[in-house]
Amino acid sequence: MGNTSNRDQWAGRERLLFIERLAWWKGIVNRADVREVFGISAAQASADLQAYQEMNPSALSYNMRAKRYEAGEAMVCVMHEPRIDEAVRLFLGVGVPVPQMAAELRMDARVDLVKPLIRSAGSSVERRVFLALESGSRLRVKYWSVNSSRGTQREIAPHALGHDGARWHVRAWCFEREAFRDFALSRMESAEWPGKAFSPPLADEEWERVEVVELRPNAVLDEEQRETIIRDYGMVDGKLHVKVRAAMKEYFLANCRIPIEGRPPHLEIAEV
Repeated sequence: MGNTSNRDQWAGRERLLFIERLAWWKGIVNRADVREVFGISAAQASADLQAYQEMNPSALSYNMRAKRYEAGEAMVCVMHEPRIDEAVRLFLGVGVPVPQMAAELRMDARVDLVKPLIRSAGSSVERRVFLALESGSRLRVKYWSVNSSRGTQREIAPHALGHDGARWHVRAWCFEREAFRDFALSRMESAEWPGKAFSPPLADEEWERVEVVELRPNAVLDEEQRETIIRDYGMVDGKLHVKVRAAMKEYFLANCRIPIEGRPPHLEIAEV
């Protein structure tokens, strides 16, 4: 049997965290809210609300007329750092994870998201890549490249995964080029079952090396525009320093919409 005491502590903390989120984002907490979400008794819901008040005395006050707890303007969170993503997920998403909310366009919705184009390799290929990564094995794949007119057989040895914001890449030793390369999973047409174990002859320095990218507002902007960008990105002294793996730097810059020299875009809007 599991540790019942630990499960109870975890469940209790989740209820207190829910109360904090509800108070912060909705401004109102009813005992019925806690009961409905967690399926607990009225007595337990009352005890949870009391426990949260003891933890965060200035957060809630009880409105006798409305028979509810209300959060004040000066409330601070003590259990987590609130982000609007959680408000969207918990209170506007009707239980649907955020990435799926843009699957259908609803005219009555209060939230809409730009959904990235789906770029995947299929579960069979993804499984084999992951198994090869976990076991440190060689893997033969049929890979399509933008610079090639047809798919070619490539033998690789995966060791890490990276996500560029739109699709997964596998960082792997390439036997053809005898160096570490990135391979987009969505460009793999097929993959064989992982083969023999393989240890690369050297370390993947680009994966292991962390660089600091310094960002600042574009010099062509006027002073007011630069101040807007500084506020938008939370820059300090007009600069933003971000740590990224050297192997992921290109993808980071692309996500920041910073042009990469010598790399033309792969898509364009077709003429109507």
